[in-house]
Amino acid sequence: MLTKSLSILELMVKDHKKIEDLLSKLEEETKNDFETMEKAFFKFEWELEKHVFTEEKAIFTSYTPEDVIEGYKMLPELTKQHNYIVNRLNNWREDIRKKRMLSDINSFKIFLNKHKNFEEEKVYPNLDQSLPEKEKKHILAKINEIVQK
Repeated sequence: MLTKSLSILELMVKDHKKIEDLLSKLEEETKNDFETMEKAFFKFEWELEKHVFTEEKAIFTSYTPEDVIEGYKMLPELTKQHNYIVNRLNNWREDIRKKRMLSDINSFKIFLNKHKNFEEEKVYPNLDQSLPEKEKKHILAKINEIVQK
């Protein structure tokens, strides 16, 4: 049972931490053999794809702000960032398919950190503040279903 003190921000911060850890592991594994790196990539990719899916499906399909103009300001930027993330994953997946070691992980790490900060400073607090408690509990249940282990 979800408690009132639980927030979308708290749950998604935990998920961000998991993704950051997996990206650091992936970066470390690029110094090793291809098979080890490939395994780390697939785990990272899966968690990041679940995270994006969670935001776009579990959260934003339920998000209907009272002030539509103000409420939807953040969505175009978030969508743009998610498109960049998905494109990067697709490019890396192609590299893996061609048995190439992944490169430029650090620049992606920097991008993901900016993305994380945008979500944690603007998106999630806005959702936690503006959503009715019943809707928030519904979203928290969806998040738990998708991203939590």
